[in-house]
Amino acid sequence: MIPFHGTPAGDRVDASIRRPGAIAALRRLRTELHEHRIYPEISYDEGPPRLVVSSKLIVWTDHNGEFFTWGATFMEEPAESAAADDVPQVATRIAEQLGEHHTEPRTAP
Repeated sequence: MIPFHGTPAGDRVDASIRRPGAIAALRRLRTELHEHRIYPEISYDEGPPRLVVSSKLIVWTDHNGEFFTWGATFMEEPAESAAADDVPQVATRIAEQLGEHHTEPRTAP
């Protein structure tokens, strides 16, 4: 069954068809953020997919998933950006913005 356009399931399908590079980049970043004990959700509603890290930090990417941009408000300035090639560095920069307890990646016991 194909989900209806405008529903949450329809938005996910639409994003995966139109923006596969962006979704892949966001998934890589989300996995890397888990190492910093940050567990964002990918949101597909109301436009392009994005990571909702906290109420004050949202991460989005360009159509092809080549650059990450993050800020307090989705797709508005001021925002920081970095190339998606260096996912660990981007995750560290985001973790530093969130505070000290997220900065160091988790190490195996």
